[in-house]
Amino acid sequence: MSVLSVSVLMVGLLLPVVLHAATYYNSHKSDDQCNHCCRGLPGPQGIPGLPGHHGTRGQDGQMGGKGEKGELGSKGFTGMRGETGPVGPKGSRGRKGSKGDCGPTGLPGVKGDLGPQGPVGPAGEQGMRGPKGEQPARIAFTVTRSEPLGPVPQKTPITFDKVHLNLGDSFDVYSSHFICKVNGTYLFTIHMLSMENQTAYGWLMLNNDHQMAFHGDAQARHGTGSNTVILRLSREDHVWIQLNENSAILNHFSSFSGHILFED
Repeated sequence: MSVLSVSVLMVGLLLPVVLHAATYYNSHKSDDQCNHCCRGLPGPQGIPGLPGHHGTRGQDGQMGGKGEKGELGSKGFTGMRGETGPVGPKGSRGRKGSKGDCGPTGLPGVKGDLGPQGPVGPAGEQGMRGPKGEQPARIAFTVTRSEPLGPVPQKTPITFDKVHLNLGDSFDVYSSHFICKVNGTYLFTIHMLSMENQTAYGWLMLNNDHQMAFHGDAQARHGTGSNTVILRLSREDHVWIQLNENSAILNHFSSFSGHILFED
């Protein structure tokens, strides 16, 4: 401690003592007897001694209560960027981001397998009518007899004089042959009814070849012989019915029919 500091300290300590003594003297200056026997004025305070040594540390006091939260301080300066730390665990999936710009078109991929057939779509609007095409062949016939035939002494072609239908004019009424005019596939039907107690037995012929037989037995009194055949014909092929010897048929109960199924 400097001398100036010590002097200022002493003046501060003695000034109250001087003022107190002056007050006391003024209040008792008329009483000579008391002033004669009383003690004199106190002397000036001595110079303070030098600071003593630090004492031993006292025991720690009890922990005080938690103070109130202070005000938020001002933001400090941004520190230097530290080293990159290790990769952390994968976080939860975030929200879907906004759509990015379309990238460039990639190269064509390998053609995939054919998928399942989809549902039938709605019917479209009706288109314009096209030009008239070629009509398919319309060929059909049915013929019967108006008179009985037989018993015949030998193999005999059956003639038909009643024409119910001859669409396409392929049945020749003079020969009773069906003469093919259009290459294609045809269906023919035979139905023959025998005379009483007579047999009706014959064949459907293609040109000179036997194709399909029919037989009506005499034991049935009026035997019925029927058959159906599908043939593929070329132009100028002949289809007709032949009755075997000793056979006999009735009139309009016996018929021969045929029609085209489709052209070649």
